[in-house]
Amino acid sequence: MNCQESRKKIPDLLNNGLTDAEASRLREHMFSCPSCREEFQELNETWTRLGILKEEHPGPELRRNFYRRLESYQKKLAARERTGWRQKLTRFLPNWQFSAPLPGFTAAVLVVGLGFAAGFFIGHAGKNGTKSLTALNREVDSLKQQVSLSLLNQSSASARLQGLSMTSKLQDPDPALIKTLLAVMDNDPSVNVRLSAIDALYLFADREDVRSAMAASLARQTSPLVQIALIDLMVSLREKRAVTALKKLLDDDQVIPEVRQRAQSGINQVL
Repeated sequence: MNCQESRKKIPDLLNNGLTDAEASRLREHMFSCPSCREEFQELNETWTRLGILKEEHPGPELRRNFYRRLESYQKKLAARERTGWRQKLTRFLPNWQFSAPLPGFTAAVLVVGLGFAAGFFIGHAGKNGTKSLTALNREVDSLKQQVSLSLLNQSSASARLQGLSMTSKLQDPDPALIKTLLAVMDNDPSVNVRLSAIDALYLFADREDVRSAMAASLARQTSPLVQIALIDLMVSLREKRAVTALKKLLDDDQVIPEVRQRAQSGINQVL
């Protein structure tokens, strides 16, 4: 083993990432090479110091502050809905950029829906502009929901994340979309997608069915990140129905200490 190979493997040795044979060869080389031995000692000292540093965790206000900003963004977006139809179309169209081609059905819905909505407005604006703009808004919102649903059912996690991002622009999602969002939060194999689903559902947390489902979901989650996100959301909403699930987390030996601490803090704040 030469010095170049040795220095590449020193971090793995410190992290117990080498086989016994590899570790033995590396130690033999360092025994006969003062330069590599010195580098190992310096890295080992740094590694040891890092290990005794206190691990910092996000404070309980972090996610709640995020939710407040998300809600503020939605209000600003709703205010901009009063702009003209031309600006409206040019604003949301650039956002529909996908890393992979849309499914055939979704692409067809996109093209036909936009053509119908734009044609409907242009043909009737002269008679009743306000009424036509309202109709256009409904058509556009419906189209966005269909595209979001299609993306949420894709196998790609990045596509599902795009679908979740689109839901932040919706004013009144239909029951099918809400049901899909709740299913994604409960069952998606990607932790990042489940976290994004929680953030998306926060915008619709004024709905009784959403709040109830999110409180019930807490007992089914196993990822610490998802558990903490739901705890913070339940505290932000002062949702008393989550207390039962929070108490179960306290009694579960499989739950990590950080989650149990957050659960206890959540109970104190909700009650």
